[in-house]
Amino acid sequence: MTPQVSVIIPVYNVGKYLEKCLSSVVEQTFTDLEIVVVNDGSTDDSPQIIARFARQDSRIVVIDKSNEGLAYARKSGVEAARGTYIYHLDGDDYLEPDAIELIYAQARETDADMTIAPFVIDYPETGQSQHSLVPGRESYTGLEYFSEIAFTRAHWSVFSYLHKRNLYDHVTFCKGLSYGEDVYLTTQLTYYSSRIAVIKGKPLMHYIIRNSSITNSRFSEQKARDILLYPDLVNDFFKDKPEYNLLQKELGAIRIQAYNTLLSKRWFKDAHRLSRESLAILRQYPDLRNVPQIRAFRKLFTLYAHSRVLGRLYAQYYICKKKIK
Repeated sequence: MTPQVSVIIPVYNVGKYLEKCLSSVVEQTFTDLEIVVVNDGSTDDSPQIIARFARQDSRIVVIDKSNEGLAYARKSGVEAARGTYIYHLDGDDYLEPDAIELIYAQARETDADMTIAPFVIDYPETGQSQHSLVPGRESYTGLEYFSEIAFTRAHWSVFSYLHKRNLYDHVTFCKGLSYGEDVYLTTQLTYYSSRIAVIKGKPLMHYIIRNSSITNSRFSEQKARDILLYPDLVNDFFKDKPEYNLLQKELGAIRIQAYNTLLSKRWFKDAHRLSRESLAILRQYPDLRNVPQIRAFRKLFTLYAHSRVLGRLYAQYYICKKKIK
């Protein structure tokens, strides 16, 4: 019998946190689940933990594969999934006990292609947490919601969506892309969604940010490449779509925010050129200065566009100031 929901969990060396993640899914109040766990070449004790849970719960499907990165781990999970709906959960995050029940009920009630759930961002090292952004409306078209995300009024986070599996009839994955994979995948999912529903209320999922996470770990050439790549992937996706010309402001906002991410990570290679590109976009779309994540960095890339030395000095000052706060 076909399960209603397939929960796809990519796993790579998260043995310390995996038991909490898997327990939170196995113990869901909604039981019509298929749990697809993709071991992406882990070298820690993650495979043993997965095997133990699989012996105890017949709903768990295990995929063992060589390491190819987050995007292809998700791709493998989607290809194996049989559920009417897909839910992505990273192996070091976890769900509230009734999360799937509530988000599934909303999806069925509204017949939404995607249903968006609130979540909490937890920082275990500091004990701090913050709630996710709450979109202003309860219903959107796919392109309306894409604009909300591009202008930072909602999240790219794939783990906060329940969505119909048939959306993947049109979706492609970029092999090896880790930083920015959610952006590229969400762009496609929202585009092919006719109706997107938003749940208001308590957070249903915990997104964990640790010093060792993809988002927060040591910066590298690979991450810089990914950050420069994903705005191009999004742009190329829309290039042959009839809405391409109407979405130039959104695409510009996404590109500027990607460049800002590089500067915030103290990645100053090509910062002069990238800052000049950001300013050119802002000259074309001046109201993008009101987007918080763009406004926060505008002075920095303005200085960088005119002086590499001044830009670097201000960057060090700005980043130190943000850390003190």
